Amino acid sequence: MPLPELTLGLVVRYEYLWHRRAATTETGDKERPACVVATFRRPGLRDNFVIYLPISHTPPSGDEEGVELPDAVKAKAGLDAAPQWVLVSECNVDAWPFDLRPLPGQPENFHHGHLPPGMFKTIRDRFVERYRGKRVKLVERDGA
Repeated sequence: MPLPELTLGLVVRYEYLWHRRAATTETGDKERPACVVATFRRPGLRDNFVIYLPISHTPPSGDEEGVELPDAVKAKAGLDAAPQWVLVSECNVDAWPFDLRPLPGQPENFHHGHLPPGMFKTIRDRFVERYRGKRVKLVERDGA
């Protein structure tokens, strides 16, 4: 199965593990769209590592923060038309391509599409601001 090229702004289907559940399980609740917000390598390892931000139909609440995706962005990224948010207040760190899943009904396809550069920059900048302020809930996955 061919994998998509690992690029920033890529929207993949991923088994995301919410921070609130990470203490009780190692597997995600369900497969969902997630945005690749950063990639890096760790010294001495060959793997690429990815920071994934979850994309959810549920609006952020409490101390969560998200960026709502406009209709045109959802269409370009290959997402459905329902309201959706990219959450910037938590993330998963994982080895690429650990826990990627094929799209429903498309066993050879693991990605929805890409966020447009302007929207990606907005999301990345909000995430980095929270990360620098130590206000991101980070979950390191098995592959990481």
